[in-house]
Amino acid sequence: MLNANQGPTLSITAVAGINLLNKDMVGKQDPYAQFSLDPHNPKAFQKTFTHKDAGKNATWNQSFVLPLHGEPDLYVEVFDEDPTADEVIGFAAIPINQVVYAPGGSFNGAFDIYQINGKGAGEIHLVLTVQGLPNSPSSPGSGFGYQQQQQPTRGQSYINENHAKRIKTLRNKAVATDVGIATLGGALAVGAGLLGSRFLDNQRKEEEARKHEAASIHEERERYEREKHNFDEERARFERQQSQNSNQHEHQHEHQHEHQHGENCNHDHGREHENRGHHEKHGHHGRDWDPVGTYAAGDRVEYHGRAYICLQGHSSNPTWMPDAAHSLWQTA
Repeated sequence: MLNANQGPTLSITAVAGINLLNKDMVGKQDPYAQFSLDPHNPKAFQKTFTHKDAGKNATWNQSFVLPLHGEPDLYVEVFDEDPTADEVIGFAAIPINQVVYAPGGSFNGAFDIYQINGKGAGEIHLVLTVQGLPNSPSSPGSGFGYQQQQQPTRGQSYINENHAKRIKTLRNKAVATDVGIATLGGALAVGAGLLGSRFLDNQRKEEEARKHEAASIHEERERYEREKHNFDEERARFERQQSQNSNQHEHQHEHQHEHQHGENCNHDHGREHENRGHHEKHGHHGRDWDPVGTYAAGDRVEYHGRAYICLQGHSSNPTWMPDAAHSLWQTA
């Protein structure tokens, strides 16, 4: 297993194949699955064990870790193991961004797989986890056992054109092997005429399949683009809502600050008005000088029989007598 410190990784737990297309006309098929981030490199695929005689429903519960280098899709292939040539049951490309944006970077999903003609070939149950990113779990494989027991969520999958070319090549090889075996058996059994008829019939079916395949791939690609567009719009709408909530919170904070500032100003204005009324009340008649009193400019006091006018506001001090503190008092 790779160390998460070496860079981002994609952990895959192949849980099961569900309602798979049956490729065996006699007996039960033997399914296995394989995965890769690079469909052009056959050696890059990681393969599960083969579930013998599983038929339409296979169970693997097998885990793999692949290094991520910015690849957009995980490529999945399910085969029926055969003594002559393994036959493709279904395949799909799974967008990794749905795993990256899932809670904790982990997605427990059931993904559709497809035939080469675009029709459904069953589902594959995978638990996918991205490590090495900010929202990744603390340790590789965290929660896998728990998630495997939960009902999987419907995941996104589609047919990638390059991947489809690879599958088509593999299918043609299998068909060629079958044709070779059929040729030998036909020559021994009923002769070359029957083989030729079968070959021509296969050719016609191949041509019809190619036409249908092209139309199905185009339709599936359009469906994927629509789903991706909707996903991106939903994410952008969520981010706008988060931004609006943040701006609203800042506006409320500023409003509270301005309200508090206004109350302080009103309080100061009230004190000033109170002091002015006090000064007006005593301004003409004066009062005895108080050595610990508070005075404002214009206040009048009497000290030792003489009247004085306060020159500047201050809190009195026993040593600042009106006849001594000339900067504070002036003879009226």
